[in-house]
Amino acid sequence: MNGILAGFDTPQDLQRALACLREARIEALETYTPVPLEEGAFGSPLPLAMFAAGIAGFVGFVLLMTYADVYAYPLDIGGRPTFAWPAFVPIAFEIGVLCAMVVGFFGYFMVCRMPQLYDPVDECDSFRRASRDGWFVAIRTTDPERAAQARALVDTLHPASVEEFAA
Repeated sequence: MNGILAGFDTPQDLQRALACLREARIEALETYTPVPLEEGAFGSPLPLAMFAAGIAGFVGFVLLMTYADVYAYPLDIGGRPTFAWPAFVPIAFEIGVLCAMVVGFFGYFMVCRMPQLYDPVDECDSFRRASRDGWFVAIRTTDPERAAQARALVDTLHPASVEEFAA
């Protein structure tokens, strides 16, 4: 796999470069910036997954308690109904929150592709500026012809720095 790391001085230059690269249908773009980019941001699937896990945990535990109290081991205590749903709500809510937090904890690592202890782009000299004042785009490809095309296009965008890295 070949990679190209292009650094730009301003976020506007990076936005223009991203637009040109996407227009040329160059894929596998990754941006490294000190602050999130306004345009092109996408939402994380994590909140939806946490919500679904919370609802599933709540409903699943209510069903489990209903099965246990109504069918498996019914007790007649003081003439009360066997399906006493208000008693199920607090613990089912807590189980739902627990399920959502577990999915959130492990989902965070999956969404962020962690733990990733090494990435070849880290060895580029100009990459040190990425967390301070650098605006970078990394282009990764396995096709040498596509890498040459990407390099030629990046050179026309007048980046502050261009480095190649191999994976």
